[in-house]
Amino acid sequence: MSLIFVLLMLILFNGVFIWEIYMWIFMLMSILMMKFLNIEVWGLYSYIFYVDSMSGMLVILSLWISGLMFLASYSSVKLKKNKMKYFLEVVCVLCLIILIFFFSNDLFFFYIFFEISLIPTLLLIIGWGYQPERLQAGMYMMLYTISASLPLLLSIMMVGNLNSSYSMGLLMYINMYMFYKSVSSLWFLGFMLAFLVKLPMFFVHLWLPKAHVEAPVAGSMILAGVLLKLGGYGIIRFLSIFFIHELLMSKMVMIMALWGGVITSIICVGQSDIKSLIAYSSVGHMGVMLGGMISKFMWGWEGAVLMMIAHGLCSSGLFCLANLVYEKLKTRSLYLYGGMINVNSMMSLFWFLLCISNMGAPPFINLMSEVMLFCSLFMYSNWYLLIIIVVVFLAGLYNLLLFIIIQHGLVLSFSSGIYVNKSSEMLLIFLHLFPLLGFIFNISMLSKIFLF
Repeated sequence: MSLIFVLLMLILFNGVFIWEIYMWIFMLMSILMMKFLNIEVWGLYSYIFYVDSMSGMLVILSLWISGLMFLASYSSVKLKKNKMKYFLEVVCVLCLIILIFFFSNDLFFFYIFFEISLIPTLLLIIGWGYQPERLQAGMYMMLYTISASLPLLLSIMMVGNLNSSYSMGLLMYINMYMFYKSVSSLWFLGFMLAFLVKLPMFFVHLWLPKAHVEAPVAGSMILAGVLLKLGGYGIIRFLSIFFIHELLMSKMVMIMALWGGVITSIICVGQSDIKSLIAYSSVGHMGVMLGGMISKFMWGWEGAVLMMIAHGLCSSGLFCLANLVYEKLKTRSLYLYGGMINVNSMMSLFWFLLCISNMGAPPFINLMSEVMLFCSLFMYSNWYLLIIIVVVFLAGLYNLLLFIIIQHGLVLSFSSGIYVNKSSEMLLIFLHLFPLLGFIFNISMLSKIFLF
């Protein structure tokens, strides 16, 4: 409650150093909220809110990414005086909505804040995007997510009327076996469709590359770092509460997700737009994560939570690097990049570390998450080993291509701007890399998340 109260007061605050105050408050709150990592297995109730280790980790990630959004947007919003106060308020409201979503114990609150999070995201894309196509991207995002969320509302109303309660903590202990057995396929699809679109799963993913390409750097960071995790968190939370055992539909979803991971990895290899490449790589990673979640093995769930944390930091860092290069060269085409390793070795090091993190190489936590997810998929079916091998190969391929195209080759004559590094740029990328490296030393805490 105190965290939500601080954010509400922050929206009304106005002062001289308001940008710096916002950034420091978000970063300090993310450090203070690390107490959620030591919470008891059964969670902590506070009035209408509920938090456990899984939602606590995502709350910390949301606050951390929100603080870094101010650091990344300093030159494009603060220095250019591009509606600065409105930007601060939109980011603060978006973070507040996301936190209430992660804290929600009531199914209706869960649904309402799941949907309301679209409005500040749409304002970020339309208000601070830099291309005319941002209106079409916002329309795609709204149509996809809202239309897919209507079956979720009907399913929530059905469950609430059947049990006379919308409390997720109470529904976890109610025996609903006969209800699952009678309407399992439709109920499974109704509950999962909204989360699959938000994840997004292949076949319902077209809104994500459009939104990423048209969004400002802050919009891309919050989309990749936090908003995609709303779908994964919703799936894990509902699977743990209702323990959906529908086998036919879950197998179909798993096959579509893994096949989509292969297809999007192939698309990444042929991409020329750097932001589009990073966005499609997110679809591939989320497909593998979805397969591990639906396998219902403990390693699959723990690997999915770790993948959400690792991908949120890694993908956000890659979008920050892409924006830094765009601000210096004024182009997103990979064909016009080249030779950065000859003139800017420090930024080349950051590109290398984030690229190997994105492909799941040591010493980052991405490696542990992918190992756990691949093991759970192999235990589910031996045939998935072929898909796992292809996905690992293609992930390494497109990340190496991304690194080689940007770093090697000739330095073009108009790219003299990449010589200069600012201390704020170095700090921004370091604060993405530090948790990815530091969290590997406490990887055993995941064993405490899913104990029933």
